[in-house]
Amino acid sequence: MINWRLKTYLATSHGIFDATSLQKRIVKKTGVLISIQNLCNYIDKKPKSIRLKTVELIVTALECKLSDFLEIRPSEITIGETTKLSYQNTPLSKRAISQFPDPKNYK
Repeated sequence: MINWRLKTYLATSHGIFDATSLQKRIVKKTGVLISIQNLCNYIDKKPKSIRLKTVELIVTALECKLSDFLEIRPSEITIGETTKLSYQNTPLSKRAISQFPDPKNYK
């Protein structure tokens, strides 16, 4: 289970209520500009993925630990059900459309 609490943490611990304020703080502390849209996405909902560099910038700017706004606990797993994360389980609509070009065609 993933519990993403960035919005609550920003409000209660830092008095930050919007992405613009967070962006200004990140720029001031790190010198790096993260887009407002990305920050809005991180604040408003649990991201499906986030770069480690972005996490590093956020925790550096807030002078905190990742565990202050992210908690990860083991999920409930039903024994007997096995799901393999692989290319074969990826729906065709999500797979890359083209194949690598044949090296024989290069001169």
